[in-house]
Amino acid sequence: MNLLLFFCEEVFMATKVEKKNTIRKLIIESAKSYSEKLAGKTFLYVYGDEYFEILFKTDKFKHLTGVDSKISAVQFYKYAKESKLTTSQFGFSKDHPYSNALKKLTYLARLHELTDSSVCVLKDMNTVTVTYKIGLTNLDFTLCLVNDTSYSDHNWFLPMSLRIKDKAIENSRGGEFVDFIFVKEAAAEKYGKVLFSDSEKSLPDSVLNMLSDDLFKKL
Repeated sequence: MNLLLFFCEEVFMATKVEKKNTIRKLIIESAKSYSEKLAGKTFLYVYGDEYFEILFKTDKFKHLTGVDSKISAVQFYKYAKESKLTTSQFGFSKDHPYSNALKKLTYLARLHELTDSSVCVLKDMNTVTVTYKIGLTNLDFTLCLVNDTSYSDHNWFLPMSLRIKDKAIENSRGGEFVDFIFVKEAAAEKYGKVLFSDSEKSLPDSVLNMLSDDLFKKL
């Protein structure tokens, strides 16, 4: 074999291994953050007289990473959370390039920042292929949301796509800063904790019955 060709192949393989190890580390870090701060929780966003709820399901994590993987979304999240995900269990492709995965994973561990600080609620956010009814952005990154159709008696939104510095506000019908963000365990009946509040705003009557008595008294 030509020595130069052999050397180039060795460099390519080393680079490929390094890339996958980097991505694996970021996936595991993000999974732990997702597990500790988002998974199994429901968040209530209030802006003006409007509100919506987000449920962070564990089977949505895989898609947010931007990598290609043949294992199920449930398995992927489980392995990542337990630091058992191997580099052979994910890869890159034309639809899931390394550069895109790296970009998304640089911010995925910070996803919780959209639940505990001032964020802008976007309406009818347009992308190349989809228009999302609702999105959340802090200008660094944007979370696109879709309706959960699993339950006929509740209208939760689910995380669908993570986009980085993508001119989200310009590509939306409009944006409005959130006034309040509340959190509860998904199984809990009412919200018992406030994560963000604008002291100059007041709660609309439409959400008061969604808050626990203790929280209502504090507010």
